Amino acid sequence: MSGRSDALIAYLLTVTQSRRHFTDFLFKTILAIVIVIIVSPFFLILIQVASIGFWQVFGNSPGQGIEFFTTFPGVGLEGGIRNAFVGTVELIVLASAVGIPLSVFGAVYITEYTEPGWGRSIVEFASDVMAGIPSIVFGAFGFAFLVDFLHLGIGIVAGGLTLAFMMIPTVLRTTQEALRAVPMSLREASLALGATKWSTTWNVTLRAAFPGLITGILLAIGRVMGETAPLIFTAGNSLSVPTELTGSGSWVASMPYTIWAYVSDPREYLQAKAHGTALALMIMVLTVDVVANIISRKVTRRLV
Repeated sequence: MSGRSDALIAYLLTVTQSRRHFTDFLFKTILAIVIVIIVSPFFLILIQVASIGFWQVFGNSPGQGIEFFTTFPGVGLEGGIRNAFVGTVELIVLASAVGIPLSVFGAVYITEYTEPGWGRSIVEFASDVMAGIPSIVFGAFGFAFLVDFLHLGIGIVAGGLTLAFMMIPTVLRTTQEALRAVPMSLREASLALGATKWSTTWNVTLRAAFPGLITGILLAIGRVMGETAPLIFTAGNSLSVPTELTGSGSWVASMPYTIWAYVSDPREYLQAKAHGTALALMIMVLTVDVVANIISRKVTRRLV
């Protein structure tokens, strides 16, 4: 211990010999503290969730591990979360199928085919405002417009479309920034070789902006995957998987809603299932992140 203390003292004496060295040392220390503050909440949440729900996801006892994902809740909610797992996947697929194309093509049109002016400013301002709207407001809008006005009813369609609306501002704005980061020389070179505007946009600009586009999609999916409030208004909840697109058979469970429902229940075994569901949801988000980064790196290597 004395040797380490002497080394630390010697290091501190070295860095404080001049004002420049001391300022550099102080700045590095502040940055290290900031990084710890930023990262620590993630690990604290992970430790809290895993400490209770780990065996629900990775255990070998009845109702744990694979059975946790492949069995329905059943009587007394003593079974697994197959309904919530399948429902979340279906909602995300539907939301992505609607929200991502609209956002990407909207960003392409605004960035590549319109001149700077009041029209573009209005769209960008509206996107920024939508990105800051609380999720419960989206839920209220989805209920009023999709469920009530369009008579879609509570179910998977209304829930998926509401999540799609939530994805649009994030994907649109990040896609815009990714497209703007593409050097103009790439577009000019393509056009000089005789390519059309659309061919240049599709084969050159979008490919060069693909890593940024993937990041935007990932952020949007990560946001809507954990949303609960919009689904309470629009998707309902079910102990089975949807069998219809509309009507009572279209009610769909989701993992965030299940977490909220289980954690609000005083029964101890449901508390464990809530934490297990939360851990599974975190793993799903991490998997999407890893896959997206792998795809992004492969495309970037081909471009380079």
